[in-house]
Amino acid sequence: MRTFLLLGLVLSGCGSDAVEPPADVSGDGDDSELPAPAPGTGVQMEHRLMVGPGEEAWSCKVAPLPTDDTMFVNHVESVQNNATHHMDLMAVTLAAPDLEPGEYDCNQVYADYPALMEEGIIVYASQQAAQEIVLPQNTVAALPPATMLMHEIHFVNPTDEPVEVYSLINAYSYPAVDVTQTIWGGAVRDLDINIPAGSTSHVEWMRCVMDAPVDVLFLSTHTHALAEKTVVRSFDGSTTGAVVYENFDWHAPKLQDMTATPMHLEAGQGFELECHYDNPTGADVHWGFSAAEEMCQIALVYTPGDQPRECEIVEQGVR
Repeated sequence: MRTFLLLGLVLSGCGSDAVEPPADVSGDGDDSELPAPAPGTGVQMEHRLMVGPGEEAWSCKVAPLPTDDTMFVNHVESVQNNATHHMDLMAVTLAAPDLEPGEYDCNQVYADYPALMEEGIIVYASQQAAQEIVLPQNTVAALPPATMLMHEIHFVNPTDEPVEVYSLINAYSYPAVDVTQTIWGGAVRDLDINIPAGSTSHVEWMRCVMDAPVDVLFLSTHTHALAEKTVVRSFDGSTTGAVVYENFDWHAPKLQDMTATPMHLEAGQGFELECHYDNPTGADVHWGFSAAEEMCQIALVYTPGDQPRECEIVEQGVR
């Protein structure tokens, strides 16, 4: 289970094969600015590049978190192009300790450091043009000083004009004296996917249960373009319950904000995830990082964050 601290959407590694983007990328430069936090109140991470007509970019910018002390973050906001397939901000120190600051082709980075796919810690991620996350009062993500971060953008330009691709993230500082708890999270993947050629209404499902009690703050799902919808239901360890999440937009899955009333789960309780696919192609499609393959996964952010807690898969199948 790949871990993360703050969630827009945890993608857990989409590959670089061509992704079918929205047909209309007009207006992608209209909101390309986000005022940086005032001095002493936070930091801004920025990544920009130009993508030529019909080109695909999977770009990784590596730089240290510009802080001298541990940063406690309760509030994050970001902007990016409407047509961005995904953006991740990842702590790479443990999985790629000798990766130097600079801009890289992500294909090469992941080839050189395959451990990043599982051991990189996602600090923040989004598939939304504009996104804002506010954690409950006194609850934070804790970022060590000078943490080496990789700001990753995956974008396909289907137009006949160059597009400026941008991603700006503001993380706002929270007073250490007010912190009472931290967050953690993870993405749970169904790796056993087989979507037959020409199939319609094909459903892959899995159930996972927590190995320790948590209070869920955010929930989302991730698939690729064959998915018509995803459905998440509660699971008490033996039977499924009510629907707690539905999404019909594979490109920009919604983020379920549960911070007002966190969803408490005891050990042995969790979720059932259904991924509904139509496959009009002439080939079977299986799990994989590339856009020619598929994914079916659920992402969670929860408290407490004193230690990693996992939602472990206990059942999976096809309907």
